[in-house]
Amino acid sequence: MTDTQHTTWETIAPEEVPDAPPARELMRAALDTPETRSFLNEAGAADQPVILLVNDSHRRTQTRIALIALSAVSNELPNPPRFRAIVATGTHRFPLMQRTAFASETFSGCGLDLREVVWHDANKPETTEPVAGVRLHRLVADGRFLLPIGSVEPHYLAGVTGAHKTATIGCMSFDDIQRNHALALSNRAEPLRLVGNPVFDDIAGILRGFRSGGKRLLAINQVVSSRGIVRAAAGDPIDSLDELLPTARRLFANGIARPFDVLHLKVPPPLGRNLYQADKALKNNHRAVRDGGGIVLEADCPEGVGSDGFCHLLRRASDHATATRLVQRDGYRLGDHKAIKLRHLTDRAHRGVRIALVSSNVSESDASLLGMKVVADLPAALQWLSEERIRPPARGLIIEDAGHACVIAGASHA
Repeated sequence: MTDTQHTTWETIAPEEVPDAPPARELMRAALDTPETRSFLNEAGAADQPVILLVNDSHRRTQTRIALIALSAVSNELPNPPRFRAIVATGTHRFPLMQRTAFASETFSGCGLDLREVVWHDANKPETTEPVAGVRLHRLVADGRFLLPIGSVEPHYLAGVTGAHKTATIGCMSFDDIQRNHALALSNRAEPLRLVGNPVFDDIAGILRGFRSGGKRLLAINQVVSSRGIVRAAAGDPIDSLDELLPTARRLFANGIARPFDVLHLKVPPPLGRNLYQADKALKNNHRAVRDGGGIVLEADCPEGVGSDGFCHLLRRASDHATATRLVQRDGYRLGDHKAIKLRHLTDRAHRGVRIALVSSNVSESDASLLGMKVVADLPAALQWLSEERIRPPARGLIIEDAGHACVIAGASHA
């Protein structure tokens, strides 16, 4: 019988950045700059609202702290601007109760002259207008002064998250999000990769279109660990992203010499709320397990599978070749990139990795559809993996907060 005693375990956890000042001081210092004051002064003098673009609760972004710091700078100006806000949900959907709670926790008492808060709905094309070659929420399309707020962390197809995604993907129409995400079928769309990543390049092109169309942008970016904000920057969306990338790589990325036999991926909330989001741990860390190895994915998934987008293709294709052929024949649907990459990971004709799912909220039939096996705990997972020809003794790697970590074999994370 296989148990944890027959596996030699190592552990990787997100590295803490030492000596970070208190979050409010850090954010105030990042925003107390001539560039920030010039942006806000110009909006106030033009009597134009500053359009705040903020992430929903699927990201770690500490939006409220950023808004409080922004208000401190804005209210020192002789003619502070007024603000309007849009919650940049992308394709995420939230019931009214969650939206109300989020808005109260994020905006109430932040100190800004905030006139309106709206929620983006990608499935309502009538709320979007064309700008920079895509359709975006009309507040973004019509706004002259845009202030997106984001957090920089690995993203399995865009390379990294950040304010550049908040301002674009977060506020796009469904059809344009689908067009962008189809670029994730490229093998260059990988976590922490920006150079040559077609998903990131598409976003950067939209931002260039903003500027050429006369829009002014001031981005607020953060790096957020499990303990809170560790670094922040304000300025151009790409410049502020570049400024924080070394810290994000240090916090989230790890290079290892060679792949492990077994990965134990731990995915706490918010990404562990459903399997669709927890799948990001697989995408971030698949390069850390050997071909024919095993993965133990531990995620509570109180919402079950979550979005049904990637299940559509999985129901029709039990292997990677069929999935690829169907997309080539029928065209890409949102979520197909996840399905194809998952089939590539588990298909014996390709990587042949077995996945055990430790969750009490995903049915055996749903897990089986995704090529996974529901188990009760880690010992049960290892027992099942041993029956799948992953024999002890084995080298195992535990990855804490695996939805944000990114571990790559045979590569440096620098």
